[in-house]
Amino acid sequence: MKAFEYLALVLIGIGILGIIGYFCRGFFADPAVPLGFRVLAGIAAVGFLLLLGYVGSDRIRKARKEPEEINEVKH
Repeated sequence: MKAFEYLALVLIGIGILGIIGYFCRGFFADPAVPLGFRVLAGIAAVGFLLLLGYVGSDRIRKARKEPEEINEVKH
């Protein structure tokens, strides 16, 4: 079942990136926008995606290490 969940997340991610890329295509292809600004915007987008991927993978790794049942401390 986990493989289907990962496949679904990957497909959702690809779809969202495709939609964002389609709408950003005009920004990156517009000659009126300075090249340096387009490069910086692309670098920021890639950095954000890398950070988002790291946070997601870190959260999944930590969730696997958590016990199934967490016993509460009774006073």
